[in-house]
Amino acid sequence: MVSALIKLKVKSESSCKYIKETFLKACQNLDASIFEPLIDEDQYFEELDKYRFLHSMKEQFDYLKENGLERVHIVIGTCKMCYTGERVYEFYKEPNKGKPAFAYNIQEENGHIKDIFRCNYSDGYQRDSRNNMGSGIRFIND
Repeated sequence: MVSALIKLKVKSESSCKYIKETFLKACQNLDASIFEPLIDEDQYFEELDKYRFLHSMKEQFDYLKENGLERVHIVIGTCKMCYTGERVYEFYKEPNKGKPAFAYNIQEENGHIKDIFRCNYSDGYQRDSRNNMGSGIRFIND
């Protein structure tokens, strides 16, 4: 019963792929309002209701904007702890420099988004700035 409450429902008119792409676009543009219309009132991400999840995104984005960022670059990484080896979307301030500003794991199951949560231990966090230079990271959606 509890897992049913946490499980995310995809709006019937929206596909899983569209929701994921929209979420990634919102992250890249540091604008949670882009993603807001796709979340139902009873949806949970990171075990947070719609408004708390959006608020956590907005706080993260506002912090980066206060530090002069308007956009971040996306890289596909892998989880190194909770879901070892699974895909993680890492967002960087500058291409090929430093650690991710933030990262998310998007859990999918049977064509539906099951959960979206912040990943704090993807492979990008293991690289330091010196190792990141010229590491061959391939940025997508730039």
